[in-house]
Amino acid sequence: MTFFKELVDKIKGAIGLGAPTSTLTIREKFERFKNVLKCNQTALEIIADMGEKLSGDYIFDRHYIEATVDELSETVLRCVHALNALCDNKYTHLYDVYERIHDRLMKILSGREDREGPPILLLNEITKSYFGIVGGKALHLAKIINDLSLPVPEGFVITTRSYHDVIGFSELAPKVDRLEGLIASPVASAEEIEKLRKEIRESIYKIEPPPHLLEEIEEAMSKLEIAKKDKKPFFAVRSSAQEEDMDFSFAGQFDSVLNVKPEPEAIFEAYKKVIASLFAKNVIEYRRTVLEGEGQMSIAALCQVMVDAKASGVLYSTDPLNPATDDIVIVANWGQGESVVDGKMPTDSFRVSKVDGMKIVEKKVAKKKEGLFLSPKGGLEKREIPKELQDKPCLSDEQIISLARIGKKLESYFKHPQDVEWAVDQDDNILILQSRALLVKEDVQVERDLSHLEEKYEIIATGGLTAQQGIGYGPVKIVKSIDDLDDVPEGCVLVSPRDMSLFVTVMKKVSAIVTEVGTPVSHMSTICRELCVPCLVNVPGILSKVKDGMEITVDAEDQKIYKGKVKELLIYRNSQCLNVFESSDFRLLRRVLGEVSRLNLVDPLIEDFRMDKCETYHDILRFIHEKAVNELIELGRDEQKLLKGHITKRLELPIPAGILCIDLGGGISKDAPEDYCEFKHITSIPFKALLHGMMTPGVWHTDVMEVSFRDMVTSIINAPTDALDGQYSGHNIAIITREYVNLSLRFGYHFNIVDAYCSDFPRDNHIYFRFLGGATDITKRSRRAKLIAEILRAYDLNVKTKGDVVTARMGNMPRQDMEYHLEILGRLIGFTRQLDVHMESDEVVELYRDAFLRGDYEITRR
Repeated sequence: MTFFKELVDKIKGAIGLGAPTSTLTIREKFERFKNVLKCNQTALEIIADMGEKLSGDYIFDRHYIEATVDELSETVLRCVHALNALCDNKYTHLYDVYERIHDRLMKILSGREDREGPPILLLNEITKSYFGIVGGKALHLAKIINDLSLPVPEGFVITTRSYHDVIGFSELAPKVDRLEGLIASPVASAEEIEKLRKEIRESIYKIEPPPHLLEEIEEAMSKLEIAKKDKKPFFAVRSSAQEEDMDFSFAGQFDSVLNVKPEPEAIFEAYKKVIASLFAKNVIEYRRTVLEGEGQMSIAALCQVMVDAKASGVLYSTDPLNPATDDIVIVANWGQGESVVDGKMPTDSFRVSKVDGMKIVEKKVAKKKEGLFLSPKGGLEKREIPKELQDKPCLSDEQIISLARIGKKLESYFKHPQDVEWAVDQDDNILILQSRALLVKEDVQVERDLSHLEEKYEIIATGGLTAQQGIGYGPVKIVKSIDDLDDVPEGCVLVSPRDMSLFVTVMKKVSAIVTEVGTPVSHMSTICRELCVPCLVNVPGILSKVKDGMEITVDAEDQKIYKGKVKELLIYRNSQCLNVFESSDFRLLRRVLGEVSRLNLVDPLIEDFRMDKCETYHDILRFIHEKAVNELIELGRDEQKLLKGHITKRLELPIPAGILCIDLGGGISKDAPEDYCEFKHITSIPFKALLHGMMTPGVWHTDVMEVSFRDMVTSIINAPTDALDGQYSGHNIAIITREYVNLSLRFGYHFNIVDAYCSDFPRDNHIYFRFLGGATDITKRSRRAKLIAEILRAYDLNVKTKGDVVTARMGNMPRQDMEYHLEILGRLIGFTRQLDVHMESDEVVELYRDAFLRGDYEITRR
């Protein structure tokens, strides 16, 4: 806490609060806004550099991680302070949010994050922020529940926090710490380790539960949906260690206890067996092999409702021994899946081809005389299979195809072939019990240098910038607007004119993302790195080279896009199995980056876009950028202060816009007359683009619109509040610099704000558009709002409407695209200026929308 306060004071001293914003000139306030942008950009560049280090092309150590986290933390704190300096300390609570996130990062770096948090969590309560305390197996199942909505037996997790509570309560902590030190030591004797681990394991079997743990287990059981139906199911208590099913499978290393009675005491006895297995000889040897030289490891326990399985088994989403076949492999037996994974009983096997849909290509049905089933007393028992079922497949064709589809979906989501355990219950429902990365046999002939592919396959595009390395294959889905995200198919390659952070809503479904414009430091690129979605940005002309449904292979490592399916690349991708010798530094950086770069605040137009919803540094940066822009939008509210404190120039245009310009620097050329300027004198990039659109021939009409007396009275009575308190009253004012415009317009009872920053740095660029009011009744005004909203959406803006108010945003675009969209907004302002008078029906809305989109602006005169 002392360190944090010292750091805050240091940042405040370096930046300096200075005068409150109420006493600042507009120019001084704009400089504070630019300082926010500078801090924000620096922080995002640091996050991008961390992501780049994970590509495998760089060598780094723990010192790099710690130094980079310190640099990033200080930069984010500068951003927080810069925002408060801009906004008169309106967001001081953001310091608390920052401290919470910074504290969590420090615990990750110190290896102590597994000691805090809830002692027990329901599966459906688990989010990625709980990764450190629930273990890999539980985290994967939580993702499958929350992100894919696939059926998983409900349950809860006894977290690593409880593990440390149990070890501490039993006074075993000193012995465990000593053992962990020996495991990490390259010179420790095997005899000493063996003696100590036996002693600890035997002691765990005898320990008593710490205070309140049994009550918390009972409470967790009572919260399950099945318990609410007055049913008392038995449970499977299984391990979920920190690294299990993540970078290392630990397959079969830990103990599981099946069909446990629904009593807290019975659950705790099973739990002791699970945590005791952390100290089994085989686990210690496995750890010393794959986690050589690393420190302490803790374990959580996953307690799930036991499935009374009719049939169970394992699914491989790719054949691990022959990945070139494109086959899904399913192995099954009657009863519980332990008979399959133990390999002690005959099983059925099925192969399903992923080519041309799902097709069963092979069935091998064994004679299955025995299976494992639930015992009424708890545990499992061996039973004889009825003779009429022994030679029959234990899965129907429909179930085989359904399982294969689930396997393909899981592989697409986790971006890697999956090893899936499943069960079919007595009602023929398929449930997922586990999904982890599948180790695929590496073909010795597969190398990264695949130059011969150019002779065999057609390359349709090259170049661009890699936002996230990897290889993706699938049918093209072109996304030009937010609405196109509604029907993105599983496993497709998303191709778009530009990147959008809203792509996060479908990233878990797509195999790759390609955009014509974008930057590796954008919000979207950061999320791609977090979710490991192969991504190329700035690929020239890609939209002219692909069409919906066309199959392509994206090589984001060599920046090449091939037509069709390149099997060699996909085999190479699948062969990049989890490296059991992957360094602890690599895993730590990936863990830190997940906490830093994950983006939860995606859409500023929704209610949850609040500072208390910030869970990562990336969230804080996104929030800061949006609120800084909002503060800038308010620059035009105090008209008296604007006109009194700054030199204004009357803008003379061939249209009667009546705009006064306030130049804060670089917005008007020096050769302009003293009291007025013309279009040729405007050097503000965004303002010039807006004016160009407003002056498009046919857009600006000066004809007098006939307004009924009733409509006129209605418009006066219902004039918007902020129109009456200064935001839109009086003059039309443009506050400009070379890269910025804040334009407030009022034409009768029609009100507009356009706020835009347009520079050579896409990440800084934004457009904010607001329209409200009119000279007619609310029905006609709302139709005009609908018209404006539909046109804005057609040009990819993020739009929100309420009555006759339209708000739209856009950002993170190159300067050329910004100028194009600002010109469109200029045309829209002119085209719709008095159009509410014509909004007699919904059909008219469609008529005028289509006319604008095809460039028929003269329709307003017909």
